[in-house]
Amino acid sequence: MPKETFLKLSKEKQQKVINAAKKEFARAPIENVSIKNIVEEADIARGSFYQYFESKEDLLIYILRENSEKLNTKLKDKVKETNGDIFKLYIFLYDSMIEEFTNNPDQELFKQIFINLKSSDENVFDLVRKTKPQDIIEYYEQIDKNNLKIENHEDLVIICDMLNVITRRALIKNFKNKSKEDCRKMFLKEIEYLKYGIEKKEEKDA
Repeated sequence: MPKETFLKLSKEKQQKVINAAKKEFARAPIENVSIKNIVEEADIARGSFYQYFESKEDLLIYILRENSEKLNTKLKDKVKETNGDIFKLYIFLYDSMIEEFTNNPDQELFKQIFINLKSSDENVFDLVRKTKPQDIIEYYEQIDKNNLKIENHEDLVIICDMLNVITRRALIKNFKNKSKEDCRKMFLKEIEYLKYGIEKKEEKDA
């Protein structure tokens, strides 16, 4: 989060720094992002950057947080609308994130983040995880558990972890310019496999 020094700047100066940062984050993956480029674009001293933010990662979190807050509000309403159907919630989350990021003026920024968001790149994923919409697990009490093979909170955590992996991978594929329609079909198929299983059920004799 920004330091007090940054928050004391005028809104105009704050936005100048943010715009410069967005431009740089859209240019390259975070490990190659140059603070030098940000300060030059924002026309501030390099030393000032560290008076405003702890690091470039800290700055990225701040930029992403606004979008997550919007999704949090939508997710809260959707929990009630779906009567806590966990699979419908993850489909909604996927669709909402695609819509939010592709119709956003900062589309190139989000595209760069997701393109470089690999399963092995935990550092980058941790940043996104800190700013993503609330974990559905946080709505444990409102999740419909009647049709789920779970006995406790820990079991639901396992299910959410698997759904998180499926959703994250689908988002990455989408932002790598794969067919949007094919990406969603594959995502829904993976959700279906997790929901119903992949083992064929033998028909019982009548």
